[in-house]
Amino acid sequence: MTQSNSKITLIIKPFLMLSFALFFLTSCLDNNLDLVEDINEDFSGITSIEVDGEFLDVTYVGEAGRQSVNLTAQLLSNSNRRFNIEYRVDGSKLIVELDKRGGLGNARGEGSIVLRGPRNMMIDIETENGTIAIENIVSSQIDVETNSGTMNLRNLTVNDIELSTNSGAIDAQDLTGNVDLEVNSGRAVLTKVDGNVDAELISGQMSISQVNGLVNVTNQSGNVELNQVTRAGNVTVTSGQIFATRTGLSNLTAPRVGSGYIYIQTTSNLNSFNFNITTGSGSARVGNNTNSGSLVLNNGATATIRGEVGSGKLEIVN
Repeated sequence: MTQSNSKITLIIKPFLMLSFALFFLTSCLDNNLDLVEDINEDFSGITSIEVDGEFLDVTYVGEAGRQSVNLTAQLLSNSNRRFNIEYRVDGSKLIVELDKRGGLGNARGEGSIVLRGPRNMMIDIETENGTIAIENIVSSQIDVETNSGTMNLRNLTVNDIELSTNSGAIDAQDLTGNVDLEVNSGRAVLTKVDGNVDAELISGQMSISQVNGLVNVTNQSGNVELNQVTRAGNVTVTSGQIFATRTGLSNLTAPRVGSGYIYIQTTSNLNSFNFNITTGSGSARVGNNTNSGSLVLNNGATATIRGEVGSGKLEIVN
């Protein structure tokens, strides 16, 4: 064997051995999921809960009269070394998280984290693609976030409610408190809110209905529907659209349109407001009054609704 061939052999051999090892490690992980963790623990003196569930489904249910917090969790995986559920108590906070270890192979997992405890509880829950369900909570604040998972919220009485998703789905009903809602390309449905709503949408879909409060919406290129909203506030569209029905006006109402479309069918008396709408190449309509360039209506009212339209369209009608 020549010297050059020997060098090639020395180079190829380790590469082949590494390739075989990688194949062996990968093939050792089949698609069958086995129960690798089964947790059932009770905790007392807990006033706040923080969960990072990753791909696990996470549930918190508040129960009237309950003092302790019960944690039940199950983890199924085709590897007993890649994932595990860790939990600890820090003061009065219970922290639960899925630990993902690095490694080779096609490791998969699924499972759930279920918490039952007092109704009065501060909540901070985050998942990657796991489902989040929360119901029957009384608190000063909750923060709930999912990347691509689904969020279901019911019967929350919370001062500050923060909800966000990237490409997932949010379904929230019967909320008392102020809501901060952020959606990228996902979708969100809010129903029956007693409080103010600040909503931001990039390119997804959003429906907000039966709100006893002020609703501010910023929408880039998505679609937003408002229905039975007491008061519309800052309503801004870049290239998307906002379609509002049975929505009240106020001195805080300020519609702004880029190249998109805003339609507001209001329950308010249009004569109770002055209007000053400036337009570029777009158009504005208030009641039976339509104009481009600017639309100024002086009804002798104490409140003036000011708006802006670029190349899009704005309509406010009864």
